[in-house]
Amino acid sequence: LKSWSDPCSPRAGFVVQSHARGAAAAAAVRSGPHSDGMWSAPQPGIYPTADGWCPPTWPTGEDEMRREEEERAMPKRSLVKRTVLITAAQAERLMDPSFMEASKYSLQVFPLREDTQFSGADEDRGFVCWVYYQPRDEPVIVRAWQSEGLNVTEGEREVVDPDTSIINEQHLVASQTQVCFFNVYQWEVVKPGQREKEYKDGPNW
Repeated sequence: LKSWSDPCSPRAGFVVQSHARGAAAAAAVRSGPHSDGMWSAPQPGIYPTADGWCPPTWPTGEDEMRREEEERAMPKRSLVKRTVLITAAQAERLMDPSFMEASKYSLQVFPLREDTQFSGADEDRGFVCWVYYQPRDEPVIVRAWQSEGLNVTEGEREVVDPDTSIINEQHLVASQTQVCFFNVYQWEVVKPGQREKEYKDGPNW
């Protein structure tokens, strides 16, 4: 796969990743108060409001260190993964957080360019998915994906190394809930012997 910049919007609540040699840095999708493009803390005395609401804020370095320590202390899940190609029409349900949780699988998703192989426009837009799950849950995953007309077992089953160097997979083996990593780039499929297409920068790049 060849990556290209994509201004597509991520699904709210998902984890967005930018690609770097296969292992990506992940950042939660959040919103919060800002001024002149910079994040700032709310003024004292304003929050919490009468109903107890406070605006979301970025975690501090200490928060991140604490989260990483807690993650390392968690028991690691034994996972396997398979690769599946889906369309935008199928993605709406398969990437739904409640459906993923009920069906017991996690995802890494890479959107394809509309003009590349295995893809198209609108509902035919293609996505390459890595589906992660615990082996004991395979019958549940198979039934869930069959409901969208897909046979997840057609992709080769690979064991995920519990000590993987892939950052996203480190989060997946440590997480006790299901997670979807959605890549912020769009990708081109280049088969052996084919040349990559050349693209010019658009007006916004």
